[in-house]
Amino acid sequence: MELRQLAYFVTVAEELHFGRAAKRLHVVQPAVSQQIRKLERTLKVALFERSTRWVHLTEAGEDLLPWAQRALRSVQMIELVAAGHSPLADTALRVAVPTGSQGSLRVALANLRDSRPEIQVDVFEVPESVRSDLVRDGTVHAALLEAPAAAPGLALHRLQWGPVTVGIPKPHPLAGRRQLLPDMLGKLPMRQAPTQFHTVLQELVTDACHRAGLQPAASLLSRSISEALQSISTKRDSWTAVPDDCVNRSDYPEVEFRSLDVGGLASPPVMLTRKVLSESLQALLKVAAAEPLPA
Repeated sequence: MELRQLAYFVTVAEELHFGRAAKRLHVVQPAVSQQIRKLERTLKVALFERSTRWVHLTEAGEDLLPWAQRALRSVQMIELVAAGHSPLADTALRVAVPTGSQGSLRVALANLRDSRPEIQVDVFEVPESVRSDLVRDGTVHAALLEAPAAAPGLALHRLQWGPVTVGIPKPHPLAGRRQLLPDMLGKLPMRQAPTQFHTVLQELVTDACHRAGLQPAASLLSRSISEALQSISTKRDSWTAVPDDCVNRSDYPEVEFRSLDVGGLASPPVMLTRKVLSESLQALLKVAAAEPLPA
């Protein structure tokens, strides 16, 4: 069994589409199919049920997916600790982030690459429970948090929200509006993927509905944003939030993408650092339009 095969398995499971998985992995689709077949032969089980129109996880695939995800996270932690001991440790910024979308950090990193190409930034997906400790002991230079938390001896910086886009079914009346407000989405269930981005957006819409005296519809669970959009395309019964440019919109012709006005109601992510900032870290915080928070 190869780590590459586990990565392909997890990506296909999240996308439920071999073509989109290949795009994410930056390989051709036959390579993904080949590695999945090899993994299935090694494990002696079928991981996916396939037809010309859909892909689903088998029962074995459902059971194995969380273990494959844990294995890949463990490899990330090994790479992260090793990076702190490499000869480049003093020249590269190491940032710990949540699994999945990196939201406004992605925008900041793109801006940093444009303005300061000499600064290398290595991003590692690690569990929230250890991110603060990794900053404190110097394993990483910064960590992205979903909300401010007490961190004695460390500094907090609020990042700015990037654009928030939502996908809704084309036949829905809201598809005719250029911009939506959170409470407008209350009667339509949200298809929620297991990302902090979606958790924050779901809380935002729920709070906005309660302030407007409305009872929001219960959310529906999806394994990924791509799966959520696929369900919206076929069932036309819900909406989802799409961070930045994480999907190719042309893959979902039955979904209308509209801007969601968060209007300062959502809490932008927070970056945790040591109090003494290197020049490279100052540059990253600058392009992220970060503002310091009280200790």
